[in-house]
Amino acid sequence: MTWQIWLAFFVVALLSINLYLAAAVYVDAKKHGLDQLNLSPSLWAFVTFFFPLWGFFIYWLMHHSTLAIRDKRSF
Repeated sequence: MTWQIWLAFFVVALLSINLYLAAAVYVDAKKHGLDQLNLSPSLWAFVTFFFPLWGFFIYWLMHHSTLAIRDKRSF
């Protein structure tokens, strides 16, 4: 009986983490708009929810790392 409680706790914790990461990516992607790969914020959230670490890592690489392509505007 105790292992079932721990299993349920583990599953709820994983789903909570997945939901939090997907929501954070969605909000950030919506703020940035369609810039890298022309993917919508909902698609980024979907990928991050079903592939949490990989989706979040790829999103971070595409938008926030030094590898991200940024517009070079000269003023």
